[in-house]
Amino acid sequence: MTLPAGVLLRMAEHPDAPRFNRVVQELLGEADLAALDRYRGELASRRGRRSTSPSPEILQTVAGWLPRVPLLACTVPAGMDFERGWDELPTTTRTDVATRVWELVPTDVDLAPMIVYRTAGTTGHPLLVPHHPRAVASYQILLEQALARHGVAFAPGGEDVACLLLGAQASTVTYATTLPAWHHAGFAKLNLRPTEWPRPDSPRRYLGDMAPHLLTGDPISFAELLRLDVRARPLAAVSTAVAMSSGLRQRLSLALGCPVIDWYSLTETGPIAYLCATGEGYHLLPHDLHVEVLDGPGRPAAPGERGEITVTGGRNPYLPLLRYRTGDWGRLAFDPCPCGDPMPRILDLEGRRPVLFRAADGTLVNPVDVSRVLRRHPLVRHHFAQHADGGCELALRPLPGTPLDTDALVAELAALLGAVDLELRIDPTLGDRDPKLAAYASELLLEE
Repeated sequence: MTLPAGVLLRMAEHPDAPRFNRVVQELLGEADLAALDRYRGELASRRGRRSTSPSPEILQTVAGWLPRVPLLACTVPAGMDFERGWDELPTTTRTDVATRVWELVPTDVDLAPMIVYRTAGTTGHPLLVPHHPRAVASYQILLEQALARHGVAFAPGGEDVACLLLGAQASTVTYATTLPAWHHAGFAKLNLRPTEWPRPDSPRRYLGDMAPHLLTGDPISFAELLRLDVRARPLAAVSTAVAMSSGLRQRLSLALGCPVIDWYSLTETGPIAYLCATGEGYHLLPHDLHVEVLDGPGRPAAPGERGEITVTGGRNPYLPLLRYRTGDWGRLAFDPCPCGDPMPRILDLEGRRPVLFRAADGTLVNPVDVSRVLRRHPLVRHHFAQHADGGCELALRPLPGTPLDTDALVAELAALLGAVDLELRIDPTLGDRDPKLAAYASELLLEE
């Protein structure tokens, strides 16, 4: 298969192009593209459900997992009637993925195509999540569906820049490539950090000249985009990773002249839902993902009541999740929505809120940057907080039996944050009294 070189050269050799630090290899084959086309058709004809019970397809999928997934074979009673006993099935959690992900990988899958993602770690210690290239590419197909529901006709051609993914971090992977599922249109992952660009006004000119059809990023990177006053006029912007406030969404929509779609997705589960075009909650997006809400002990929440969002299914053959508790909260609504999307909605979604820190010189610091420091040390859990006066406190739960070099850790944080006041506390029981303890907190607000 011959890839068009024009769009890649345009992205990489523009005089204001950033300093890309990675070269990526395309892993999708013809069979994968055919499967993605089938998935596109299935999404277009998806139908809503009016029940909290899993579909027959989900039940069949779970039954097929049991003899192949070691963790489930040990925790799910043999001969269980899934349809009648669904509410009695065990749940899985972030801890399962963090401590024994290999027990979730089916024993009969081909491991050759596997790629491993590390979560950002903004809501807990980072996870290593195995993924299949086809499952990753399905994000693009799901994005098409969300865009269509917002009235956006998205059809990039081979010489177009389909999407730019924006970040605002001290360091991150950046690259340019093409996307076979979108006719080999261009895609680039960018870091808006000034040190990544040839000149201070390079991001503004580069994004304007690339004319991306779509911009994606988290609220922090979009806030930085507003500060740079870029000239890009995409068809839409999609906010990922953490929830975007309505104030920032309105400002961004006005500045870019396009819809701004809040997107609910986790690395472990893939896309779950998107913000309704009428603002009536978040519509469930994939038809092959069963979503339910559970109370604290793990029982189904009463109709209309809030609970923990819990998912089963998905498209990742390396991580079959059975009743995976996401740590996010909301309630399900099955009544018809004015927008016409037949899928149920998550209302009152209480998910990941944007948290930001500032260095001693006032520059923005993304929690991902702090996470990158902390994950180099043997920690079970942490809580990093910054107060309104700029002072910080860090509580750590070290990994038992493993030495923790606190001097080195403090020095690494000082290199990132500068001369901020930092109070360090070692707590071997951190999180036991408060399982919902956030990994990061800040009294500083994302400017709206």
